Amino acid sequence: MKRAIRLMALGIAIAVNGAAMMAVNASIVGGAERELASRQLERVVIVAKRQGLPASQTVASQNCPTPS
Repeated sequence: MKRAIRLMALGIAIAVNGAAMMAVNASIVGGAERELASRQLERVVIVAKRQGLPASQTVASQNCPTPS
């Protein structure tokens, strides 16, 4: 009888821990999905003549990809 009660308690403890781990996993996955969904590509467009730019900005404009 004592052994059956202990086994039942162990089974309940395992079930509760499993449910808690599933809840934590779901919240982590949900947070990661929200983070990925909130990322938006930002594009900065600078309108200026290249000859009028200082040297540091000319290098930056040359390294930036052109919008497709």
